Amino acid sequence: MMRHIAIAGCFALLAGSMPAALALAPQSGAPVAVIAFPWGDGGAAVRIVAAADGVLLAAPHNGRIAIATSAAADFIARLYRSGAALVVDGAAAAACLAAVEGHFSKRTAR
Repeated sequence: MMRHIAIAGCFALLAGSMPAALALAPQSGAPVAVIAFPWGDGGAAVRIVAAADGVLLAAPHNGRIAIATSAAADFIARLYRSGAALVVDGAAAAACLAAVEGHFSKRTAR
């Protein structure tokens, strides 16, 4: 019985995470969000973009996240080789960042 519950739980986790993974998958040639490891120092994502020969578009959160682009076909692979923890779709990440920043600015304005 316990095995059936574990299998069902794994299936539910996998089925639930697939839409998010597809929505956040980076597209070649489109802006991407480069996320540095949390223990990295400020500006780590900016340095990763520079090492991968990318063009920096924005660098919120003290440079631990960078929105970047490149015309190179292997740009995403170069970002990972340069030390990126995660590379996701830039438009989706920018929308999330704008929503979070708007939420915190409303809370601190009170």
